[in-house]
Amino acid sequence: MGPNNNDSIDEQAVTWFVRLRADNVSRQERASFIQWLEQAAEHRTAFYEICVMWGDEAFLQSLTDSANKHGIVPKPKKKRRIKTAIPLALAACFVLAVSLSGQLHVLLNADYSARQGELKTVQLEDGTTVMLNTDSAVAVKMEAGQRLVELLKGEVYFDVKPDRSRPFLVKADRSTTRVLGTRFFVHRKSDSDEIKVLSGRVEVSESRYGKKPLILSNQESVTVYETTMGQLKKLDSKLTTSWINGVLVYENETLETVIDQINRYRFGVVYFRDERLRNLRINGRLKIKDSRDMLNVLQKTMNIKITYLTDWVVIVG
Repeated sequence: MGPNNNDSIDEQAVTWFVRLRADNVSRQERASFIQWLEQAAEHRTAFYEICVMWGDEAFLQSLTDSANKHGIVPKPKKKRRIKTAIPLALAACFVLAVSLSGQLHVLLNADYSARQGELKTVQLEDGTTVMLNTDSAVAVKMEAGQRLVELLKGEVYFDVKPDRSRPFLVKADRSTTRVLGTRFFVHRKSDSDEIKVLSGRVEVSESRYGKKPLILSNQESVTVYETTMGQLKKLDSKLTTSWINGVLVYENETLETVIDQINRYRFGVVYFRDERLRNLRINGRLKIKDSRDMLNVLQKTMNIKITYLTDWVVIVG
Protein backbone atom coordinates (compact mmCIF):
# COMPACT_ATOMS: atom_id res chain seq x y z
CA MET A 1 0.00 0.00 0.00
CA GLY A 2 1.36 3.42 -0.98
CA PRO A 3 1.10 6.78 0.77
CA ASN A 4 -2.06 8.78 1.41
CA ASN A 5 -2.44 11.68 -1.01
CA ASN A 6 -3.40 13.91 1.92
CA ASP A 7 0.08 13.51 3.39
CA SER A 8 2.79 16.07 2.66
CA ILE A 9 5.19 15.27 -0.16
CA ASP A 10 7.95 14.53 2.37
CA GLU A 11 5.66 12.12 4.20
CA GLN A 12 4.69 10.43 0.94
CA ALA A 13 8.36 10.06 -0.01
CA VAL A 14 9.24 8.49 3.32
CA THR A 15 6.23 6.16 3.11
CA TRP A 16 7.39 4.96 -0.31
CA PHE A 17 10.97 4.64 0.92
CA VAL A 18 9.91 2.45 3.85
CA ARG A 19 7.38 0.43 1.85
CA LEU A 20 9.74 -0.34 -1.03
CA ARG A 21 12.25 -1.98 1.34
CA ALA A 22 9.77 -4.71 2.23
CA ASP A 23 10.12 -8.16 0.70
CA ASN A 24 6.48 -8.44 -0.41
CA VAL A 25 6.12 -5.41 -2.69
CA SER A 26 3.73 -6.19 -5.52
CA ARG A 27 4.20 -5.35 -9.19
CA GLN A 28 1.24 -2.97 -8.93
CA GLU A 29 2.87 -1.12 -6.04
CA ARG A 30 6.06 -0.71 -8.03
CA ALA A 31 4.06 0.69 -10.95
CA SER A 32 2.22 3.05 -8.60
CA PHE A 33 5.54 4.25 -7.23
CA ILE A 34 6.87 5.04 -10.72
CA GLN A 35 3.62 6.86 -11.46
CA TRP A 36 3.99 8.88 -8.25
CA LEU A 37 7.56 9.82 -9.18
CA GLU A 38 6.47 11.02 -12.62
CA GLN A 39 3.64 13.18 -11.29
CA ALA A 40 5.87 16.09 -10.20
CA ALA A 41 9.47 17.19 -9.93
CA GLU A 42 8.83 17.80 -6.22
CA HIS A 43 8.11 14.08 -5.79
CA ARG A 44 11.40 13.12 -7.39
CA THR A 45 13.31 15.70 -5.34
CA ALA A 46 11.74 14.58 -2.05
CA PHE A 47 12.44 10.91 -2.74
CA TYR A 48 15.98 11.65 -3.85
CA GLU A 49 16.62 13.60 -0.63
CA ILE A 50 15.44 10.62 1.42
CA CYS A 51 17.81 8.36 -0.49
CA VAL A 52 20.65 10.84 -0.02
CA MET A 53 19.97 10.80 3.72
CA TRP A 54 20.07 7.00 3.54
CA GLY A 55 23.60 7.31 2.19
CA ASP A 56 24.62 9.98 4.71
CA GLU A 57 27.16 8.55 7.16
CA ALA A 58 25.49 9.87 10.32
CA PHE A 59 22.00 8.92 9.16
CA LEU A 60 23.20 5.51 8.05
CA GLN A 61 24.85 4.90 11.43
CA SER A 62 21.58 5.78 13.17
CA LEU A 63 19.70 3.40 10.89
CA THR A 64 22.28 0.67 11.42
CA ASP A 65 22.22 1.01 15.23
CA SER A 66 18.43 0.90 15.31
CA ALA A 67 18.28 -1.95 12.82
CA ASN A 68 20.83 -4.06 14.70
CA LYS A 69 18.91 -3.46 17.94
CA HIS A 70 15.73 -4.82 16.41
CA GLY A 71 17.27 -7.60 14.30
CA ILE A 72 17.03 -5.77 10.96
CA VAL A 73 20.13 -5.41 8.82
CA PRO A 74 20.21 -2.55 6.27
CA LYS A 75 22.37 -2.76 3.15
CA PRO A 76 22.43 0.73 1.59
CA LYS A 77 23.73 1.48 -1.89
CA LYS A 78 26.13 4.27 -2.78
CA LYS A 79 24.82 7.71 -3.75
CA ARG A 80 24.77 8.48 -7.48
CA ARG A 81 23.95 11.47 -9.67
CA ILE A 82 20.34 12.55 -9.72
CA LYS A 83 19.83 11.39 -13.32
CA THR A 84 20.33 7.80 -12.22
CA ALA A 85 18.81 8.22 -8.78
CA ILE A 86 15.41 6.75 -9.58
CA PRO A 87 16.43 3.26 -10.81
CA LEU A 88 19.22 3.07 -8.25
CA ALA A 89 16.88 4.21 -5.50
CA LEU A 90 14.48 1.44 -6.47
CA ALA A 91 17.29 -1.08 -6.13
CA ALA A 92 18.49 0.48 -2.88
CA CYS A 93 15.04 0.32 -1.34
CA PHE A 94 14.66 -3.47 -1.61
CA VAL A 95 17.41 -4.04 0.95
CA LEU A 96 16.17 -5.03 4.41
CA ALA A 97 16.71 -8.65 5.44
CA VAL A 98 15.29 -9.77 8.78
CA SER A 99 17.68 -11.66 11.04
CA LEU A 100 16.09 -13.26 14.10
CA SER A 101 18.94 -15.33 15.48
CA GLY A 102 20.05 -12.80 18.11
CA GLN A 103 16.50 -12.00 19.16
CA LEU A 104 15.64 -15.69 19.37
CA HIS A 105 18.61 -16.29 21.71
CA VAL A 106 17.34 -13.55 24.01
CA LEU A 107 13.75 -14.82 23.98
CA LEU A 108 14.77 -18.38 24.78
CA ASN A 109 17.25 -17.53 27.54
CA ALA A 110 15.98 -14.42 29.32
CA ASP A 111 14.55 -14.71 32.83
CA TYR A 112 13.70 -11.01 32.97
CA SER A 113 13.32 -8.46 30.19
CA ALA A 114 12.14 -4.88 29.59
CA ARG A 115 10.45 -3.83 26.37
CA GLN A 116 11.44 -0.83 24.26
CA GLY A 117 10.59 2.26 26.30
CA GLU A 118 10.06 0.30 29.54
CA LEU A 119 11.92 0.35 32.86
CA LYS A 120 11.56 -2.74 35.06
CA THR A 121 12.72 -3.52 38.61
CA VAL A 122 13.01 -7.08 39.96
CA GLN A 123 14.37 -8.53 43.19
CA LEU A 124 16.41 -11.70 43.00
CA GLU A 125 16.06 -14.50 45.55
CA ASP A 126 19.23 -13.35 47.36
CA GLY A 127 17.80 -9.86 47.94
CA THR A 128 19.72 -8.17 45.12
CA THR A 129 17.79 -5.46 43.27
CA VAL A 130 18.04 -5.44 39.47
CA MET A 131 16.74 -2.56 37.33
CA LEU A 132 16.47 -3.13 33.59
CA ASN A 133 16.68 -0.13 31.30
CA THR A 134 14.79 0.05 28.01
CA ASP A 135 15.14 -2.95 25.64
CA SER A 136 17.20 -5.07 28.06
CA ALA A 137 17.24 -8.71 29.14
CA VAL A 138 19.09 -10.91 31.64
CA ALA A 139 19.41 -14.59 32.51
CA VAL A 140 19.94 -15.45 36.20
CA LYS A 141 21.58 -18.51 37.71
CA MET A 142 21.81 -18.84 41.49
CA GLU A 143 24.12 -21.58 42.75
CA ALA A 144 25.70 -22.61 46.03
CA GLY A 145 29.13 -21.25 45.10
CA GLN A 146 28.22 -18.14 43.08
CA ARG A 147 25.48 -15.91 41.74
CA LEU A 148 25.64 -15.40 37.96
CA VAL A 149 23.72 -12.92 35.81
CA GLU A 150 24.18 -12.92 32.04
CA LEU A 151 23.38 -9.61 30.40
CA LEU A 152 21.83 -10.72 27.10
CA LYS A 153 21.14 -7.22 25.79
CA GLY A 154 20.80 -3.62 26.92
CA GLU A 155 21.71 -2.05 30.26
CA VAL A 156 21.08 -3.09 33.87
CA TYR A 157 21.66 -1.49 37.26
CA PHE A 158 22.54 -3.76 40.19
CA ASP A 159 22.23 -3.10 43.92
CA VAL A 160 23.91 -6.29 45.17
CA LYS A 161 23.12 -7.90 48.51
CA PRO A 162 26.47 -8.77 50.15
CA ASP A 163 27.22 -12.49 50.53
CA ARG A 164 30.91 -13.29 50.93
CA SER A 165 30.28 -17.00 50.47
CA ARG A 166 28.75 -16.42 47.02
CA PRO A 167 30.45 -13.90 44.73
CA PHE A 168 28.14 -12.02 42.36
CA LEU A 169 29.16 -12.16 38.69
CA VAL A 170 27.74 -10.26 35.70
CA LYS A 171 28.75 -11.62 32.33
CA ALA A 172 28.21 -9.45 29.25
CA ASP A 173 29.50 -9.89 25.70
CA ARG A 174 33.12 -8.86 26.27
CA SER A 175 33.43 -8.60 30.03
CA THR A 176 32.84 -10.24 33.39
CA THR A 177 32.24 -8.11 36.49
CA ARG A 178 32.82 -9.66 39.92
CA VAL A 179 31.46 -8.09 43.10
CA LEU A 180 30.62 -8.86 46.74
CA GLY A 181 28.36 -5.89 47.50
CA THR A 182 27.98 -2.68 45.52
CA ARG A 183 25.79 -0.53 43.26
CA PHE A 184 26.82 -0.52 39.62
CA PHE A 185 25.71 -0.56 35.98
CA VAL A 186 26.61 -2.85 33.09
CA HIS A 187 25.69 -1.74 29.57
CA ARG A 188 26.11 -4.21 26.70
CA LYS A 189 26.54 -2.12 23.53
CA SER A 190 27.01 -3.21 19.94
CA ASP A 191 30.79 -2.64 20.06
CA SER A 192 31.68 -2.70 23.76
CA ASP A 193 30.63 -3.31 27.38
CA GLU A 194 30.51 -0.34 29.74
CA ILE A 195 30.72 -0.78 33.52
CA LYS A 196 29.94 2.13 35.90
CA VAL A 197 30.20 2.01 39.70
CA LEU A 198 28.09 4.25 41.94
CA SER A 199 29.46 2.87 45.20
CA GLY A 200 31.56 -0.07 46.33
CA ARG A 201 34.20 -1.99 44.40
CA VAL A 202 34.09 -4.35 41.45
CA GLU A 203 36.66 -6.33 39.52
CA VAL A 204 36.27 -6.14 35.74
CA SER A 205 37.97 -8.61 33.41
CA GLU A 206 37.70 -8.91 29.66
CA SER A 207 36.42 -12.23 28.36
CA ARG A 208 38.70 -13.11 25.47
CA TYR A 209 42.39 -12.50 26.14
CA GLY A 210 42.96 -13.08 29.86
CA LYS A 211 44.45 -9.67 30.57
CA LYS A 212 44.88 -8.43 34.12
CA PRO A 213 41.53 -7.43 35.70
CA LEU A 214 40.85 -3.81 36.60
CA ILE A 215 39.48 -2.71 39.99
CA LEU A 216 36.78 0.00 39.94
CA SER A 217 35.50 1.88 42.99
CA ASN A 218 33.12 4.76 43.75
CA GLN A 219 32.15 6.92 40.75
CA GLU A 220 34.46 5.15 38.29
CA SER A 221 33.83 3.52 34.93
CA VAL A 222 35.56 1.50 32.23
CA THR A 223 34.70 0.37 28.71
CA VAL A 224 35.72 -3.08 27.45
CA TYR A 225 36.15 -3.41 23.69
CA GLU A 226 36.60 -6.38 21.39
CA THR A 227 40.38 -6.59 21.77
CA THR A 228 41.25 -4.24 24.63
CA MET A 229 40.12 -2.63 27.85
CA GLY A 230 39.84 1.15 28.03
CA GLN A 231 41.27 3.45 30.66
CA LEU A 232 39.59 3.89 34.03
CA LYS A 233 37.52 7.11 34.10
CA LYS A 234 35.61 9.14 36.66
CA LEU A 235 31.85 9.37 36.20
CA ASP A 236 31.33 12.97 35.07
CA SER A 237 27.78 12.85 33.70
CA LYS A 238 24.41 12.15 35.29
CA LEU A 239 22.80 11.53 31.90
CA THR A 240 23.72 7.85 31.70
CA THR A 241 22.95 7.00 35.33
CA SER A 242 19.91 9.11 36.24
CA TRP A 243 17.48 6.77 34.46
CA ILE A 244 17.24 4.60 37.60
CA ASN A 245 15.27 7.50 39.15
CA GLY A 246 12.94 7.67 36.15
CA VAL A 247 14.52 10.81 34.69
CA LEU A 248 17.24 11.89 32.30
CA VAL A 249 19.38 14.61 33.90
CA TYR A 250 21.66 16.55 31.58
CA GLU A 251 24.17 19.21 32.60
CA ASN A 252 26.12 20.93 29.84
CA GLU A 253 25.46 17.99 27.51
CA THR A 254 25.18 18.33 23.73
CA LEU A 255 21.71 18.15 22.19
CA GLU A 256 22.89 15.17 20.13
CA THR A 257 23.92 13.25 23.27
CA VAL A 258 20.59 13.91 24.98
CA ILE A 259 18.59 12.91 21.91
CA ASP A 260 20.68 9.74 21.59
CA GLN A 261 19.58 8.82 25.11
CA ILE A 262 15.93 9.60 24.35
CA ASN A 263 16.15 7.52 21.19
CA ARG A 264 16.93 4.43 23.28
CA TYR A 265 13.29 4.53 24.42
CA ARG A 266 11.76 4.50 20.93
CA PHE A 267 11.83 2.66 17.64
CA GLY A 268 13.33 4.48 14.68
CA VAL A 269 15.96 7.11 14.01
CA VAL A 270 16.57 10.81 14.59
CA TYR A 271 18.37 12.77 11.86
CA PHE A 272 19.92 16.25 12.25
CA ARG A 273 19.12 18.41 9.24
CA ASP A 274 20.88 21.39 10.88
CA GLU A 275 24.31 20.06 11.80
CA ARG A 276 25.00 23.04 14.07
CA LEU A 277 22.38 21.81 16.52
CA ARG A 278 24.32 18.63 17.29
CA ASN A 279 26.79 20.47 19.55
CA LEU A 280 24.30 22.83 21.20
CA ARG A 281 24.94 22.64 24.97
CA ILE A 282 21.85 22.23 27.15
CA ASN A 283 20.84 21.70 30.79
CA GLY A 284 17.68 20.22 32.28
CA ARG A 285 15.84 17.05 33.18
CA LEU A 286 13.21 14.95 31.46
CA LYS A 287 10.86 12.42 32.95
CA ILE A 288 11.26 9.09 31.20
CA LYS A 289 7.90 8.47 29.56
CA ASP A 290 6.66 8.44 25.98
CA SER A 291 9.66 9.29 23.79
CA ARG A 292 7.61 11.64 21.64
CA ASP A 293 6.64 13.59 24.75
CA MET A 294 10.31 13.86 25.71
CA LEU A 295 11.21 15.17 22.25
CA ASN A 296 8.29 17.62 22.38
CA VAL A 297 9.53 18.98 25.72
CA LEU A 298 12.95 19.56 24.17
CA GLN A 299 11.34 21.25 21.19
CA LYS A 300 9.40 23.67 23.38
CA THR A 301 12.11 24.45 25.92
CA MET A 302 14.93 24.79 23.38
CA ASN A 303 12.81 26.40 20.64
CA ILE A 304 14.09 23.99 18.01
CA LYS A 305 12.21 22.56 15.04
CA ILE A 306 11.41 18.85 15.17
CA THR A 307 9.56 17.23 12.24
CA TYR A 308 7.98 13.78 12.35
CA LEU A 309 8.10 12.41 8.81
CA THR A 310 6.74 9.19 10.24
CA ASP A 311 6.71 7.84 13.80
CA TRP A 312 9.94 6.08 12.77
CA VAL A 313 11.85 8.99 11.18
CA VAL A 314 12.35 12.28 13.08
CA ILE A 315 14.17 15.30 11.63
CA VAL A 316 15.81 17.91 13.91
CA GLY A 317 16.33 21.39 12.52
